[in-house]
Amino acid sequence: ARTRAFPEPLLARVLSTGCYIIFSPPSRRRLCISFFPWDPSRRRRREKKSSATPRSYEKMPKQIHEIKDFLLTARRKDARSVKIKRSKDVVKFKVRCSKYLYTLCVFDAEKANKLKQSLPPGLTVQEV
Repeated sequence: ARTRAFPEPLLARVLSTGCYIIFSPPSRRRLCISFFPWDPSRRRRREKKSSATPRSYEKMPKQIHEIKDFLLTARRKDARSVKIKRSKDVVKFKVRCSKYLYTLCVFDAEKANKLKQSLPPGLTVQEV
């Protein structure tokens, strides 16, 4: 029987028939026996399938750094609402679009007031 390196802490012993036994190195305990031939590419294919992003990650937030870009985003057809969150140092404008939540951080209170007045009138504005 030959020894084949298995990912990270495991070790696989491939028998002459092509079957393999998986051991855990510290205890040398047998973890499983497979009666199917060893196929290292099968594991890679499985990883690719599992790494597909679930639908919940499609709506991740995005940050906008320019006021002009934020106003263009707020004027889009799919923009639904704007939330304004004020804290001690920063005013955050968050516009909800169909796919993403876009955030703009403004550190100047005067600019924040001007930006609030220049938002499109059709959007619902909510202060948080």
